[in-house]
Amino acid sequence: MNKLFKGAIAGAAGVALLLGGAGTFALWNSSATVTGGNIVAGNLLVADSGTAGTWTANGTTITLATFKAVPGDVLKFTKTVNVTASGNNLVATLGLGTASITGATTAAADTALAGYLTANTVLGATGSAITGAGPTYTVTPGTAGIASSPVTVTATITFPKSTTAGAENDAKLGSVNLNNLTVTLTQN
Repeated sequence: MNKLFKGAIAGAAGVALLLGGAGTFALWNSSATVTGGNIVAGNLLVADSGTAGTWTANGTTITLATFKAVPGDVLKFTKTVNVTASGNNLVATLGLGTASITGATTAAADTALAGYLTANTVLGATGSAITGAGPTYTVTPGTAGIASSPVTVTATITFPKSTTAGAENDAKLGSVNLNNLTVTLTQN
């Protein structure tokens, strides 16, 4: 090899060694801590108020345990719950839990009746902490950032009545369990 070529290799190796230790070159940098403040997460809670709900059928107060529903009946359950809301731009959907209306057994009539009632249930809500038309409601925090307000929830359960005679016969003597009505409030 000639001396010029050996010198170029040695020079390249030297540059490579210098670049390999690039972390040793001093680069200026600086940092400063600034006061950003705190952020606090909000809250969304629905809880039983402790007062008993009421049942009506076609506008008349009933005792649910002794009432025998027929096609065309409109059952309405009214209950006060407490809604706690804290958070800007809080929008939530009010709903009925999936196990709220279930057949008392797996018998065909129980399942059919539960299906009719579940498909024809509408939830409503009124109160100072909640506005809008179902199923989506705007939950408004109070002036202190937290609203714990009573909200009246109404579950309107319609047993449909077809114009075809006998259309609902599969639900005759059916039984559903309404003891587990669950109100849900889910942030959108």
